Amino acid sequence: MENVKLIRFAVKALILNGNKFLAMRRSAEKSPKFELPGGGMEFGETAEETVIREVFEETGLTVAPVKLVDTWNYVTQTLQITGIIYLCVAENPNNVILSAEHDRYEWMDANAESFEKINRLFRPQMLKWDWNELFVMAERK
Repeated sequence: MENVKLIRFAVKALILNGNKFLAMRRSAEKSPKFELPGGGMEFGETAEETVIREVFEETGLTVAPVKLVDTWNYVTQTLQITGIIYLCVAENPNNVILSAEHDRYEWMDANAESFEKINRLFRPQMLKWDWNELFVMAERK
């Protein structure tokens, strides 16, 4: 049997609350690193529908996508995931309810110390973002 190679598309959410962003840790992960909420697209969904559904499933939060912030890629010998990150605004950001998929969440400051806790897939992009602009955009919504 030939080595099957899969390509997937995923969407992550940058949810801001004041001057902090929501980060989550997967229950099954061996690494203590955090990531942004989100996940894989289902057939027939738009990227916006995916981020709304995934965030609700993982956090219980209802979000509205505001702006496409960045892209990311994960590649192994048999799997490639390409994804996008949306700035999202949550209706009630303080009402996070974790699904079984994650065992912990934190509202993190946008600084180097917090970025060290983030999975290496997302850290390089997050270091380049204009966080002040993102906070202003989120406040306006």
